[in-house]
Amino acid sequence: MQLAWIAGLFVAFPDQPRPWVDEVVYGVIIEKFFDGDTSNNHMKDRFIKDRSKYEGGFWGGDLKGVIDKLDDLAGLGVTSILLYPVMQNDDAPIAKYLPTGYRPMDYEHVDKNFGDTATLRALVDAAHARNLRVMLDMPITLPGFHHPFLADPAKKAWFGPKSEYGVPRWRAENPEVADYLIGVCERWKERSNCDGFRLDSAHLQPVSFWKRFVAELKAAPPTKPFVILPELTVNPRQIGKFITEAGFDGAYDFSVLRARDVFGKGEDVGALSFIAREAKQFYPAPRTMLAPIDNYEKAFATIAKEPKAARTLLALTYILTLDRVPLLYAGNELGVAFSEVGGAFPADRNTSPFLRKVKALIALRNHEPALRRGDFTEVVARDSVYAFLRTFGDDRILVILNGSDQPRDFAAPIGDRAWRDGLLVDLLDGRTVKASGSDEAVRVNAFGSRIVKVR
Repeated sequence: MQLAWIAGLFVAFPDQPRPWVDEVVYGVIIEKFFDGDTSNNHMKDRFIKDRSKYEGGFWGGDLKGVIDKLDDLAGLGVTSILLYPVMQNDDAPIAKYLPTGYRPMDYEHVDKNFGDTATLRALVDAAHARNLRVMLDMPITLPGFHHPFLADPAKKAWFGPKSEYGVPRWRAENPEVADYLIGVCERWKERSNCDGFRLDSAHLQPVSFWKRFVAELKAAPPTKPFVILPELTVNPRQIGKFITEAGFDGAYDFSVLRARDVFGKGEDVGALSFIAREAKQFYPAPRTMLAPIDNYEKAFATIAKEPKAARTLLALTYILTLDRVPLLYAGNELGVAFSEVGGAFPADRNTSPFLRKVKALIALRNHEPALRRGDFTEVVARDSVYAFLRTFGDDRILVILNGSDQPRDFAAPIGDRAWRDGLLVDLLDGRTVKASGSDEAVRVNAFGSRIVKVR
């Protein structure tokens, strides 16, 4: 039995490792998250007077800031933290663009704006003490503009043609390059004691390299469950093939981002039906796929129509009950988009009604195996209503999402059972919403949802 320190109490956890499908992931873009150490604000101090001239950049967020907020994340109920790149980046602008983590100049050290290796290890250790796992984003497909190997004539064969991002990709089919990149990642795994890697733009490298990468990284010390997830900006058929051939634990399911248009802009719920069919057809295991409602560059709240809060909560309900591993970015839990460092931690954060609702949804997912591991069956996709059933053994949970600005009354066969035969109990408030033997419909509020146990 393992003990963890959470909210001032020692809590016991079983020794059995938590499977990947049980995770709720929280994405931390370090430079935007929280400033815990003002002494390392090197880029901020250098460029702050001309900030309006630049895009990107590191403006104060650091690893100490993440450590300072670990209790908040544990209290939110998330189970894994995805740290966006920590490696030393280029420290000069390219035209109007300052680095954002994806221009690695030194693959062996933590960026000086974020802290150092000891602080990273302290963060991982502190997260583990709260039963939180930590994944690192490893930008090893492309070097930064100022990586020293680019200027080394002896390393010319290490690089391919220039990519769409303005730098050549590492030629990982070259055994020397493969040895180097795998060695880099083995060292990060060992010195940080992290629990997994995200691999940026993985489709730019051959699957043969990733097959070797996965095998060697999983075997490298420390030996423990280790999740490896690629970002693959290709179509779902290619993603499924890539996962299967390389042996990845899953991948990003960017198809789920269509929920931004459905719940954020009121587009047809048929798009969600298409996502479900695509996942079943092409992904080896949809439950292992990582599902966000927004991305690194554009938060859901920036594209959603009014009422933004209700639409954001509906989209979060979708990914927290879907057969995927949900990914929340900092700020999603408040229903906000923020640009200033620390924007996800306003003074009134802990009294936010929106935050309380998101905590309840995460707690429900963590409590109900059917929402994490259950089979997925679509029930209805019409008239702005999307409903599906999650089934695990004898447990059945019906999720009804209403993307309309009007209330909807819902009644439909639930799997192989007639509507009147089901006793429905709301899992968030414990009340019976429909008695067995009744034909009464369930009312779902405008931009609202119902999550009910079917008995």
